[in-house]
Amino acid sequence: MQAKSTSIDKEYGYVLDHDFSDLIEYLETTPIPEFGNVYVRDDEKMHDLPGFKFLNEKIFGFNGMESGYCNGNNKRLNCLEFHACPEVDIALVDLVLLLALPSDIENGRIHSRKVKAFHIKKGEAVVLYPYVLHFSPCMENNVPFRCGIFLADGTNKDLEEKPSNRLLWKQNKWLLAHKDSNQASLGAYIGIDGENIEIQ
Repeated sequence: MQAKSTSIDKEYGYVLDHDFSDLIEYLETTPIPEFGNVYVRDDEKMHDLPGFKFLNEKIFGFNGMESGYCNGNNKRLNCLEFHACPEVDIALVDLVLLLALPSDIENGRIHSRKVKAFHIKKGEAVVLYPYVLHFSPCMENNVPFRCGIFLADGTNKDLEEKPSNRLLWKQNKWLLAHKDSNQASLGAYIGIDGENIEIQ
């Protein structure tokens, strides 16, 4: 699957016009693993930066925000997740986001042909609307990625009790897995039909 040449469509979110050079400078120091991805839910070293304070007010209304990152070498769809809050992704290199809409889910399942690929340019900050389906960024042109991830505080924490909803995987994180994903082998709900999309 090839990425679109344009940025994100308005049904999924929008590009936030702001100078996040302080966050980018810090995120450039975060590690990239040799294989796979690393995800840090909340790095408190970003909490005092002006970019964090801007997002906490502008996007989350001072209701509590966590500042993390996802870095790595991913090229596949693997899963789709959604949150009951916006998500802000800041790309430190050109990368690809694979996205779908909540209306694309039928009877608890989604076909991967509903997923669209979006090219996100280095330095862009993208706001994904609540419930928009997404997962790990993907490399573009085989260049490992760094991506800042900003969410409502507590998102992706471990659950304290077994949920009644089979899609609820972590706090404020509902997950549909492809059968070939690592998450499926760990017991995640298998809800993606079709190919496990790979970005070339």
